[in-house]
Amino acid sequence: MPTIPTDAATVPNRGVWEVLKRWEKPFLTAFSDSDPISKAGEKYLKRVIPGAKDQDHVIIKGAGYFLQEDKGEELGRVVVDFISRN
Repeated sequence: MPTIPTDAATVPNRGVWEVLKRWEKPFLTAFSDSDPISKAGEKYLKRVIPGAKDQDHVIIKGAGYFLQEDKGEELGRVVVDFISRN
């Protein structure tokens, strides 16, 4: 995640956002309740990405920034359920 405009990742990151703003396929957000870096980021994603509309988004309790490491099994179940529904 670039934090300043001169970061080398800024230009590619903007390109990704242009794609996501047109993404119509189902899109899941899964965040933790204790992530100080991307806290509340799911709200923006749900608003900006068309495919996120009407999906069951998840906030996993008791995990931090590295959600996949802190609650990997629970995140795995969330992803499998999402794929099954879509």
